[in-house]
Amino acid sequence: MQLKYPTFPTKMTVGQAEDLVRTHTFVAKDYQETLKRIEDRNTFQEIDRIIQFPFTAPIVEEKSAEELARQAAKREENARRLRESAARSRLEKLVAREQQYEAFTNLKNAKGTIKKADWLAQLKEAGFKDESDLDDTIKQLDTAIQRARNKELGIEENEEKEPPATDLINIPDDQLDEAGKKEKKKQKLMKANYDARQRAKKAKEEARLKEEEEARLEEQKRKEDPAGWVQSIKEKRQQVIDRLKKRKRLASELADRRSRASQLRMKSIANLASDSPTSKRRRKGAEEDTFGQDDEDWAIYREISREDESDEEEEDMSQLNQYESLLLQYDPDFLPEHLYESMSSPTNTLIHLLTRGMYPPWDPTDIAQSYQLHVNVERVRVPEVLFQPNIIGLDQAGLIETVNDIVKTFDVNQRQKIMQNIFLTGGYSQVPGLSDRIHASLQSIYPVNTNITVKRAKNPLLDAWRGAAMFGQDNTNKQYFVTRKEYEEYGSDYLKEHGLGNIN
Repeated sequence: MQLKYPTFPTKMTVGQAEDLVRTHTFVAKDYQETLKRIEDRNTFQEIDRIIQFPFTAPIVEEKSAEELARQAAKREENARRLRESAARSRLEKLVAREQQYEAFTNLKNAKGTIKKADWLAQLKEAGFKDESDLDDTIKQLDTAIQRARNKELGIEENEEKEPPATDLINIPDDQLDEAGKKEKKKQKLMKANYDARQRAKKAKEEARLKEEEEARLEEQKRKEDPAGWVQSIKEKRQQVIDRLKKRKRLASELADRRSRASQLRMKSIANLASDSPTSKRRRKGAEEDTFGQDDEDWAIYREISREDESDEEEEDMSQLNQYESLLLQYDPDFLPEHLYESMSSPTNTLIHLLTRGMYPPWDPTDIAQSYQLHVNVERVRVPEVLFQPNIIGLDQAGLIETVNDIVKTFDVNQRQKIMQNIFLTGGYSQVPGLSDRIHASLQSIYPVNTNITVKRAKNPLLDAWRGAAMFGQDNTNKQYFVTRKEYEEYGSDYLKEHGLGNIN
């Protein structure tokens, strides 16, 4: 558990670990099948156990109603001041624009009242290139002032713009002066921009109508065959997911310059580069193509590989979101945790499932959850060490192999008697499922007609101690006792052979 929760805020004692083993472990009749049940989210909660360790809850200062009211009033006052400050700023900008508009309008009107040279000098002094530049600025200021006033009054603006002037487009250049030619060029650009906006608007409207028609047809299919429609949406969703996974796989391979996919892509790019025309002097020399040997070549290659993939992935994600929203709305079996985003989230991995469980959802800010242990796979993994010691790195035979090796040392008749009297004692024999697992495992390696009986002591926890106590109280067994002198001389590992031991 310490390896599973390396940042656990408290240390588990040996006594607590032993209590977990006694209280929560069980021996699986089929270990591999039990592991599959743990991986399955539908059966995971049947095995998962939450162990709550003690913790000190933080003291949350409860505020009175008067304090909450004062804070709310303070927040409202701050918001009011911000609104007033923003309103003053907008008003100052509006006044400044109106002053500029008035000054530039007066400059425009002064054209006919003073000499042209003086007016052009004033125009240059004001920072304008020519009269058309002044007209554009006046128009922009007028638009900005009108927009600001409409915003203050709550009037929605009409985004539809008037078509630009095109009176000079059809006039030949030889009939225009320099200023007229510049204005004609400007009108062409304005008209091209306007036409492009109109085409985009039309295309957008056509796309909207197409989407509405497709939605109507989908709704009709759903009403005619709900089950078939849901299945078709699931299939389309799976196709999109497969494309996304394939693209991620390919991107991972392309990131490695030694991968086959990356090398093939580089060769394609090199071939495209070699197809470009070269000078005759260059063609005379048979120079070797070294494209790809420099790291900068690979940087360019990575940029090229990203250009189209981002657009395709964005389109696939848009389709996937559309399909999943339909399934969430019409398929009762499709839940939020089945979403592609949820499935690819780190919180949906097996490691997160084993460490944080399914319910309640993991909340890093919840102190109580920070002091919780989820015991799930350990419930069967710890007792399984009896049968598979290699789980903890021990290179030795398991319990069933050991029993089988012992039974093989007897003849056929004795084997049958031993198999009919397999006796379990000791505290660990109380682990649920141990007797059934031993019986099933032995039955699988012996003939079908073998009679196997597994028994357990009435009090397995103290049974061995009581037997040793009875052995020690019998004075006829003194010859097998280890005296104090022998203990001090030979140590704690010294034992005397007797009839109840493992040595014949």
